Amino acid sequence: MNILIADDEPPARERLATLLGEIRPGARIIEAAHGLEAMAALNAEPIAIAFLDIRMPGVDGLEVARHINTLVTDVPIVIFTTAYERFALKAFDLGALAYLVKPVRIERLEAALLRSERWNPALTWPASHPLGRPRTLLVARSAGELRTVAVASVLYFEAQEKYVRVVHQAGQLLLNESLTALEAEFEGRFFRVHRRYLIARGAIVRLVSDPSGGRFVELRGANARIPVSRRLTPALRRQIIRQD
Repeated sequence: MNILIADDEPPARERLATLLGEIRPGARIIEAAHGLEAMAALNAEPIAIAFLDIRMPGVDGLEVARHINTLVTDVPIVIFTTAYERFALKAFDLGALAYLVKPVRIERLEAALLRSERWNPALTWPASHPLGRPRTLLVARSAGELRTVAVASVLYFEAQEKYVRVVHQAGQLLLNESLTALEAEFEGRFFRVHRRYLIARGAIVRLVSDPSGGRFVELRGANARIPVSRRLTPALRRQIIRQD
């Protein structure tokens, strides 16, 4: 089973490939960094499902979709993945089966794959891994290299403009995911203390205040004080009492 992932951002390709590996093990993943590479892959061998980013340099995902019906012998199911909701109508006009907004959530991806199986029963995979099982490793690309970190070693997650910064015992890396999705996946292991921060429950040392009234949590192994919102302070205090 060949699946194409066309996206100009390596972390986005890596995340989608990782999710597909978890819920559809055994599928062969083919990656393309732009539209021309995607067209070459589609013409080189049969592709069952093509995940197309919309915004790519040169030939974008919408243009690839326009050409598929005329240039590709074995027409794949097309699923768009994009950070932009405004292209949805145009995508479905081009025959897309699904439209996934980044960061792609595993439950939305599973729903799209189940829809593809109903559309084409030949696409049915063996039973997938349980959706509720959280990952034990986080995977990202940095400077062209694949990096992994054990979830057990993560001290905190910090939401930034486009990515989530993962601070762990040996350094840090960036994930192309949402803080909300990480909170849902790792519920029980990490604790929300601020709209931008999730902290490891097992790393909590103490809650401190500064002269201006700001509240911060100190973490074992982290050379940083994480801000705590006023609304979430009572829950953090209860968490610290339970650990004591």
